[in-house]
Amino acid sequence: MALAAIKLRLFNDENVPDSVARYLRARGHSVHRAKGQLAEKTPDPVVATYAMEDSRILVSSDKDFNSQQFMQPRYGRLSRIALVGDGPTLVPALREHMHLIEAQWAHCEVSGTRMVVHVQVGQIRIRTYPLT
Repeated sequence: MALAAIKLRLFNDENVPDSVARYLRARGHSVHRAKGQLAEKTPDPVVATYAMEDSRILVSSDKDFNSQQFMQPRYGRLSRIALVGDGPTLVPALREHMHLIEAQWAHCEVSGTRMVVHVQVGQIRIRTYPLT
């Protein structure tokens, strides 16, 4: 597997399978996992804050993170990758779209924006927002 030219700093929520972390590390990205950093069932706002304070992109397959509470100003620096689908579909979905996510992140770093990505097999939606 080729290493990515863009190196992402990622924080995988506890609901993200270990296979996703292995895939992202194999691409050369820095991946920290909630399982090793936070207590089990840590509330989503605490997970989001932890990712922001460590300057990491939050990776989650938790539909709760799609709520508008994460559009509030206090989460104005949170970038997030939302994985949609069953566990076995998540790595194939990333494999299909990772080059787009990496390219968009490079643009975000230059433009001073954050990104919110929804990824599933055959579909990707990327949005960028100004940092607040």
